[in-house]
Amino acid sequence: MTSFHIFQHIFNSSFEFYGLSEWLLEIMPDNVNLTRTNIKQSNNGWIFRRHNAHSKFICMSCTESTSHLFRQKKKINSWSSAFTTILFRARLDKSLNGQNIGRIQMKIFEQGCQTCNTFSTGFLDEKEIKKTFYRLYLWILKVFYNVKLIDDEFEEICNQPQRLNRGQIISHDSSRCDGCKVGWCQYLYKTKNMTKLKKHVIM
Repeated sequence: MTSFHIFQHIFNSSFEFYGLSEWLLEIMPDNVNLTRTNIKQSNNGWIFRRHNAHSKFICMSCTESTSHLFRQKKKINSWSSAFTTILFRARLDKSLNGQNIGRIQMKIFEQGCQTCNTFSTGFLDEKEIKKTFYRLYLWILKVFYNVKLIDDEFEEICNQPQRLNRGQIISHDSSRCDGCKVGWCQYLYKTKNMTKLKKHVIM
């Protein structure tokens, strides 16, 4: 998986460039209930946002076990996913000296290997991470500072499910996606729209 320190380094440099150096990036605590039906728009001041990203998954369990059997040929079990779900929650607090301190916590949902069912987090390249934080920046401006840029309209379009041609199949193992299990994965939104489209065509 991509190390959190890489995310933090890119986040710090990006938000300092954007003029929002008062915002900090943290890992989402394990005790947070992330089931979407249980999360309200505002939860103790936290506001949630889902982001859909592209990443590559590598099952180290399969790769390591295969390398023991075939030491000369190391077979890597990997797959790519356009439905890598990243969940953010953000809150703007007041510090002791009255300055605003913004906190952003992130969680990347894991996906499971179809061979051994081992779950892992995907690898995101630097370009994908920077794009993720740019869209997060636009969201922060709109939600916490009531500022909406022209690029924000493009950002909203990008977060909308892509239109699918009739008969097009989405490749995603929903049963092995933690984002799907808690209701945040964009795949659920796409398939819901496909079902509505099919019903409309039948009528």
